[in-house]
Amino acid sequence: MLQSIHDKAKGVLGIIIVILLGLTFALWGIGDYLTGATEKYAARVDGEDITESEFNQGMDNQRQRLEQMFQGRIPDSPMFQQRMKDQVLQRLIAQRVLKKTIDDDGYRIADQALFKKIRDMEAFQVEGAFDNASYHAIVQGRGMTTTKFQNLFRNDLAVQQLQDGVMRSTVIGNGELNILNRIQQQSRDINYLQFSDSLFAEGVVVTDEQIETYFDSNQSRFMHPEAVSISYVELKSSDLAKDIAVDETALKQLYDVYASSVSSKEQRKARHILITSPADASAEEQQKKQAQAQALLVRIQAGESFEALAKAQSNDPGSAEKGGDLGWVSKGMMVPEFETALYTLEKGAVSAVVKSTYGYHIIRLDEIKATQADSFESKKAALVAQYQAQQIEDDFADKSEVMATTAYESDLGLAEVADKLGLEIQTLSAFTRGQGQGIADNAKVRQAAFAPDVLVNGRNSEVIELDSGHAVILRVEEHTKAKVKALSDVKAQIKATLSASQAREKSQAAALSALAMLEQGKAIDSEEVKKTASLVRLGSVKRDDKKANPQVLQEAFVMARPETGASGYIVVELAGGAAVIELTAVTEPEDASPEQLEILARQFQNEQATRDMEVVLSYLKSEVVIMLQPEL
Repeated sequence: MLQSIHDKAKGVLGIIIVILLGLTFALWGIGDYLTGATEKYAARVDGEDITESEFNQGMDNQRQRLEQMFQGRIPDSPMFQQRMKDQVLQRLIAQRVLKKTIDDDGYRIADQALFKKIRDMEAFQVEGAFDNASYHAIVQGRGMTTTKFQNLFRNDLAVQQLQDGVMRSTVIGNGELNILNRIQQQSRDINYLQFSDSLFAEGVVVTDEQIETYFDSNQSRFMHPEAVSISYVELKSSDLAKDIAVDETALKQLYDVYASSVSSKEQRKARHILITSPADASAEEQQKKQAQAQALLVRIQAGESFEALAKAQSNDPGSAEKGGDLGWVSKGMMVPEFETALYTLEKGAVSAVVKSTYGYHIIRLDEIKATQADSFESKKAALVAQYQAQQIEDDFADKSEVMATTAYESDLGLAEVADKLGLEIQTLSAFTRGQGQGIADNAKVRQAAFAPDVLVNGRNSEVIELDSGHAVILRVEEHTKAKVKALSDVKAQIKATLSASQAREKSQAAALSALAMLEQGKAIDSEEVKKTASLVRLGSVKRDDKKANPQVLQEAFVMARPETGASGYIVVELAGGAAVIELTAVTEPEDASPEQLEILARQFQNEQATRDMEVVLSYLKSEVVIMLQPEL
């Protein structure tokens, strides 16, 4: 059974669980349960850290989403990367602020509601019914305990409560909905003349004097950026593998640890009867539930069928209909109280009443499946790989420390570091603060190279960890300050800019000339009016028409309604040219039907709730102290 669960988790069910657990991972970050308290923070919200691990995980998730959206092609420009960093960090801050709010304001999800949500998840169901073994195995497969998952999911549902409250406060009447319907469904009859800059480019003449004047007035646009060339030493864990000798004694010790862990994975097939009792129930209610469970235990001890009582009395819908059958269970799958009781039973025995966070259990152990460790010889290759990986990790850590200490203390540049560790001093040609090649493609390297202590004081950098098992120390060898480029280098660029500007002026002038003729009564399709333009007849369109130029639509739908039989005109600037828009008629829609009003109400409520939530979040942020890590 566990194998089938494993297979499903790798396939379609794996995709489902990633999506379902994605909210939890995205909202609270895996750093909550993987990182230590001493880790550096990326931001701090009222004294609570958002760790660098959480931030890095968020960046990885964002990159994966973008790569999926754009088939693996995402911009690597510094500006794009910085914008992505800002978005990820602000999202994490928003999540932490919301978490603080739901904790402070007492948003709570009752156990019954939480368990119902979990039981209703399709990912945890087998043949349409909740399957407890699938639930535990799949959650554990995502690197979480069920308790951790429940806590995170409970928080997610509490945030949803807050968002639902905001949505319910958004109210709109039928009068407003009819106005909204008229705005959305109104149609306008539109034609326009399009004047393209490219048609006016041929007659443009740009003189050397104009180029020089533009260059002198805009030198800040034509700068060679500040740049540095560096030398560096590089430590890679992959280069350390050849130096690792295999120690047979150490392999035996690793095997003993493995064998011990396997023996602890004994599986037990169990049944249970659950009488649920919320953690916040009164003492009287708790006693009542315990007595109910105790009465069932007495009936079982008197010879009644455990399976029949489970079907009739158990409050666990996932197992009750199967006579309380939980399938095969291993350590770590159940809550501690349940597990302790189960692993003290002999085969066929029934436990006393066991209290857990879910309520009161009666447990029966049906079968025991002992696990068998593989032989040392069959595991040896894996043990060698494990041993070497650990030795490489330790060796890399030791050498990184030597690398850092020597670089800090040495007055000989990188030579002493290279000699002590047997590394080669490498060089890298000029790169800027925002862009580089080789190792300088990594923002950490550029940041270190332009740090004042390295750039100005001529010191070696600190150890820069580029990736797991990959570190460098660098030193600036040459620093080139920003300077203005030679006119000859940018002359063609300036000429193109001025040519485009003059062509734009001519297309605008032609559009204004056409407007004047139209206002004098000339027809839009007359040769005199359209001689340097192309005429586009849109006809009757709505404001969300997908085929029309969106800039034209936007301007046309804010034009004043023309009088009957007349037309209105306006000149607008377009990307690559200009346009003269002619509005000939405005047609109002009929009043919306009740069904249409209902659809509009939902649409408006969702959009307005999103805007309101942004306002709420902005206010909540203003009420807490937020600190950002400047070196991020």
